[in-house]
Amino acid sequence: MGLALADAAYASVSLSALLLAGPMLAAHLLGVRATAVAAATALAMALLVPAMDDGSELPHHLVRALIVVTGGLWALVTARTHARHHADLKRMTRIAEWAMIPALPSELGGVNLAAHTRSSADSARIGGDLHDAVATPTGLRLIIGDVKGHGLDAAHLSASVLAAFRRTAATAPDLAALALDLDAGIAPVLEPEDFVTVLLAEFVPGGVLLVNCGHPAPVRIDARLRALRPPRPCRPLGLSPDPYVWRVRLLPSDRLLLYTDGLTEARDCEGSELPFDERLHAALTQPTLEESLHDLLGLLRRHTEGSCTTVVDDLTLILAQPAPVRKSPVAAPVSEDRHDRTD
Repeated sequence: MGLALADAAYASVSLSALLLAGPMLAAHLLGVRATAVAAATALAMALLVPAMDDGSELPHHLVRALIVVTGGLWALVTARTHARHHADLKRMTRIAEWAMIPALPSELGGVNLAAHTRSSADSARIGGDLHDAVATPTGLRLIIGDVKGHGLDAAHLSASVLAAFRRTAATAPDLAALALDLDAGIAPVLEPEDFVTVLLAEFVPGGVLLVNCGHPAPVRIDARLRALRPPRPCRPLGLSPDPYVWRVRLLPSDRLLLYTDGLTEARDCEGSELPFDERLHAALTQPTLEESLHDLLGLLRRHTEGSCTTVVDDLTLILAQPAPVRKSPVAAPVSEDRHDRTD
């Protein structure tokens, strides 16, 4: 109000409104540093006006400079307030994301793990992909899934699947029952066309039990890459699935790659998928799981460089390998002449 009255009192000072437009826009759109630059530029222009216009009185120029200084300071305060609110919102969003999809530990339930997840939205970590793992008395149970769609609706459905998994993963008698529990648990929040593809895995000695509800087949890495496709198809959650369990061999030297379709949908300019060839096998057999994921992501990045499409899908990658069995210390031999020895 004071700025408007001062400007109205001096007709020749109307230029101040134009000079303030830059800092005000920068405060709302560009951030603190850009606002400071815009405010300094506006003040410099206001101070240069007397040198270019000898016909105006000096008090008019002083009032204009005062208006620009005051407006610039106000714009800077506004920009700092916006930046603080944005940082708070970003921090709270990250907390919520980590609560929904926490990082997998490097070892859980006798299985070594490494995971990478990327949302198709630059501003969010979560999206349509989901994963989690729970150690149970029968072995580690792991879920990886992909919700139809993207954005907040997909993230909400992902959260519902994960909540249902965490409620029932440790108590379900087997993976087929777990899949049915998940299907029933998310039914109240499903829209008519919603569905979720999921892969459930339970690591047992010498093998892994699998339930695949419409999800990309995992890949076993041994001397070669082998896609572990189910004996018969099963519909995704939300589409009346009929899940069943089957077992595949998984030796301590073998690894298991679980992924979402962000891996297979990553195309080069000719529309080709990343080939599952010797280069991928070499990447997935590096000394550590983390190194293998790093090399796999490098292959994926080089494969999509110069791609004709800018569409980026959610991507989740999990590498799992049975942890080496820790040998129990050998007990000292019992002397034969001990009186408490029993046959």
